[in-house]
Amino acid sequence: MKAINKVLILLFVIGLASCNKDLLNKTPKDRLSPSTFFKNETQVKMALVGLYNALPPNATPGHFYQFEFESDNGYCQDSWQGSKEVGEWQTTSTSWAPYAKWTQDYTIISRANEFLQDVANATIDAAVKAQMSGEAKFLRGYAYADLITYFGDVPLITKVLSLSDAYVSRTPKATVLIQVVSDLTDAAAALPASYSGSDIGRATKGAALAYKARILLYNQQWADAAQAAQDVINLNAYSLYADYGSTFAEAHEDNSEVIFDIQYIPTTQPQPWPSSATSLSVWGTANVNADLIDSYYATNGLPISNPASGYDPQNPFVNRDPRLAASVVLPGSQWGTTTYIPAKDQVLSGARPRKYAAIGIADVNNCSLNTILMRLADVYLMRAEALIESGSTSSEIYTLIDKVRARVNMPKVENVEGTGLSQTQLRAIVRHERRVEFYNEGTRYADMLRWKDESLVHDVYGFNVSLLSNPANPSTWTFARVKLETRVFNPAKGWLWPVPQGDIDINKKLLPNNPGY
Repeated sequence: MKAINKVLILLFVIGLASCNKDLLNKTPKDRLSPSTFFKNETQVKMALVGLYNALPPNATPGHFYQFEFESDNGYCQDSWQGSKEVGEWQTTSTSWAPYAKWTQDYTIISRANEFLQDVANATIDAAVKAQMSGEAKFLRGYAYADLITYFGDVPLITKVLSLSDAYVSRTPKATVLIQVVSDLTDAAAALPASYSGSDIGRATKGAALAYKARILLYNQQWADAAQAAQDVINLNAYSLYADYGSTFAEAHEDNSEVIFDIQYIPTTQPQPWPSSATSLSVWGTANVNADLIDSYYATNGLPISNPASGYDPQNPFVNRDPRLAASVVLPGSQWGTTTYIPAKDQVLSGARPRKYAAIGIADVNNCSLNTILMRLADVYLMRAEALIESGSTSSEIYTLIDKVRARVNMPKVENVEGTGLSQTQLRAIVRHERRVEFYNEGTRYADMLRWKDESLVHDVYGFNVSLLSNPANPSTWTFARVKLETRVFNPAKGWLWPVPQGDIDINKKLLPNNPGY
């Protein structure tokens, strides 16, 4: 897909208005028109690349790591970036984050609708047409799944609209979900299991099934979610990548675990500003919460709150789950070619992300590290969760979680938590596993929204960045907690984001807004 993105991106003409006057029926001179395009496979492929090109974030609060700052994993003190007010539960209908997500998803949807309309009449091989249509349906399903997760009821638009039809009302979430599942089911039937060469990065059968599992899980359709996840596993197309930390390094992109990602190319199409390298390794705004660090178990599989774990609060990072050091730049750890000393950094919490930080990259604004959106570990844990929520406490649940733990040499559930566990106990285990496995991959905030667990909205703490004594000598550091931010769940707003006010101003049919806005 990186090679495909080098092609000039088709500027779609979203024809919402029609006019019979000859003056307005001229063939455009400055852009590609559907009426004169879609004549061969190369042109159709260019149009499809334009659809994929809507996936990268188009605004700061749309970047995946910003959703970590909105969750109980992280914190960003700079309000201009758009995540601070969301994390504080101060979101309004004019906030940047809802607007960014809403507009990006509907850009994907409008391009998909245009593509599906125009490719139907394209003079290309029927099999190619079916596959490319499947890709467009996958991306439309992906966008609508995102919308209903954050906004609930949203306008369901599955065709190019005329101006007279453009003012639409919100569709019940349950109806939109049916369309999402239909799109992803159709996509799975049309897409190949894998690609090679320059086509790597395009949506596959596994991607469609995995996103189907995710949206079904998010909407409590446990049996269907479990089956969709199993369908991905049955493809035998993926395996857990042996080195957890390297899974997120550019040198190991497109590895055996990746199911779907956003592809980037140096210089030609790098990550949009601010890149993950800029935000995570340069700016002083990517705070890792002490609560997140505390959630990683000791290597014996016990939480650090358990005296038997061997945890030493003044030597807190020794004998911990390897995913901690692989995901977080901890005080006193290696940071590029130097030792990370919080007192010399602007990050208030005393720790910053390592995963996706691309530490040491020569040009942070030319970062081409791919963003993984779906990987096999997620499929394993989604199936485990779906089975648990459906009432099962079978041994398969243990096996699925154990596979994820085994990759980093963490003990099996049976050997630490035990066997014969209840639904409540297994639920806590899989939720913990999701947090430490997927930190800084943008999934935690969505998990909070769907679990509706108010206890996860709490004050933010970090480490005392001076670490007392001699900041330049880690052996003398004394660790203490410091409060960074107050967060209080707002029950009046609940767990949904508001429809952006700018869209409501244009289309009053979007009212009423979600509760609390």
